[in-house]
Amino acid sequence: MADAQPKEKSSHVIPMTVNDLIYMQLQDFKAEFRNGMDKFDAKIDTVRKDLNDRMDKLDARMDRIDARMDKIDARIDKLDAKIDTVRKELNDRMDKQDAKIDRLADRIDALSKKQDAKIDRLADKIDALSKKMDSSTNHGQIITVSAIGIAVGVLLSMFFK
Repeated sequence: MADAQPKEKSSHVIPMTVNDLIYMQLQDFKAEFRNGMDKFDAKIDTVRKDLNDRMDKLDARMDRIDARMDKIDARIDKLDAKIDTVRKELNDRMDKQDAKIDRLADRIDALSKKQDAKIDRLADKIDALSKKMDSSTNHGQIITVSAIGIAVGVLLSMFFK
């Protein structure tokens, strides 16, 4: 026969069944899972807070950049308006200068025609004087030849008398 084992008092020892053991392990697992989830939730909250802080900083930077871009756009619009104004003023000035140049060209043409007429009259006077000079030169030559002829005749008459 087998040795008799001492019997424990049933009041002190609670017999555990397999279901009780599985239930306890599930409870431990649940507690660990909840603890892990709490840690995970805490990390997620930290990451979410960090991301929100970063996004807030990025939003602030974007707001500053947008404000700068708005200022730059306003400046560009002002410069465009100034350029348009200057362009119109320059076109007006150029139109005035073109009109002045056209008037000067007309005046130059008119003066040129007057000068051409004066030059033509002067050339006619020079031609007339030239003809007078030619005729006076011809007269002078005739007189010179006549004087020489008379002098030769006098000399001949003196020597051959």
